[in-house]
Amino acid sequence: MIIVELLFWICGLLLFWTYFGYPAFMYLRAKLLPQKVQKVEGHLPSVTLLICAYNEQDVIGSKLDNTIRIDYPGLEVLVVNDGSDDKTREIVEQYTGKGITLVNQPQRSGKMTAVNTGFALAKGDIVVLSDASPDYAPDALRHLVASFADASVGVVVGTLAIWDRATSVAKPAGLYWRYEAALRRWESQTGSTVAVHGNMFAMRRSLFRPLTGATVNDEFSLAMETLKQGFRVVYEPKAMSYDDASDTMRDEFKRRARINAGRWQALFSAGYLMSAPTWDLRFRLFSHKLLRPLTPLLMIAFAVATFLLAALANTALYTAALIAQGVFYGLAAAGWFAERQGRKIRIFSIPYYFVSSNFAALVGLWRWMRGAQKVTWQKREAK
Repeated sequence: MIIVELLFWICGLLLFWTYFGYPAFMYLRAKLLPQKVQKVEGHLPSVTLLICAYNEQDVIGSKLDNTIRIDYPGLEVLVVNDGSDDKTREIVEQYTGKGITLVNQPQRSGKMTAVNTGFALAKGDIVVLSDASPDYAPDALRHLVASFADASVGVVVGTLAIWDRATSVAKPAGLYWRYEAALRRWESQTGSTVAVHGNMFAMRRSLFRPLTGATVNDEFSLAMETLKQGFRVVYEPKAMSYDDASDTMRDEFKRRARINAGRWQALFSAGYLMSAPTWDLRFRLFSHKLLRPLTPLLMIAFAVATFLLAALANTALYTAALIAQGVFYGLAAAGWFAERQGRKIRIFSIPYYFVSSNFAALVGLWRWMRGAQKVTWQKREAK
């Protein structure tokens, strides 16, 4: 009973710390001990926009149309085509007279190899990595590079918003992304964030070091390399990008499984958790990047411990905890069923998203342990 009770409380406290305690701690720290970035609006270093593409015929034309409209002087645009077998190359070639440079890799090698190729050819002092799907606000790059006026900043990541296809307007990218954006902001205000994404990722070209082509999470690994060199990784909320959400949780599941496999690879195979240059960065990586993929294991252990304690100890606390978990997982199951019926009900969707995302984390762990996560893109499904 003592062991089971310890398991219950340790797992419960770790889950609470991951999703509530750590964000609250960073919020208070940002209020009490801020480390400001010395941004300069109007700071305009030379910039290369690097787009790596594999089978993006459904979105690459729209992406390049949007890119041409970006308000930034002397912007260099490189598109690295990673062995696409659709019409991606032909579409990009139509834009080569409009300031777009096509770099063709005939053999599919994976995104990190494409990133290495792009950085080797880039001329801008700042290189902005972008996926092939997001649109940028016209002033996004001006806001993004303002923080590079601060010599301590090595990487800046922008904001993601989601298009509402029914009304063709942008809206905040769901509860999860709003939560993540707030946490990134508080981490940035106290030093560096350890959470980045591929929609809008800017890096000083001088800090780039080529990484192995087996790297799964390229942006996260590049951010870790930047931190190891003693530079900050910060979040810029004014630099806006817009993208489509996953159509279904099945699509989101595949994306998150890949992300989590890459996270394990970066933290342990590449050793970024233990090689972080300060204890503060290790603390952030532990709280934000390690406990998240450990969440499904903690959830399983917590549920088993709760069931045993409710059955054996028969106290109100453990009974209430068991009922609460039963209701939560019941709502998640209802969300799964509702999606199968083509319906989205918010009260069901949030538990369903949480449970599905954490199951994807388990799959990602299994892939990392087996060395089974591919570095090449999955073929993009047309919407």
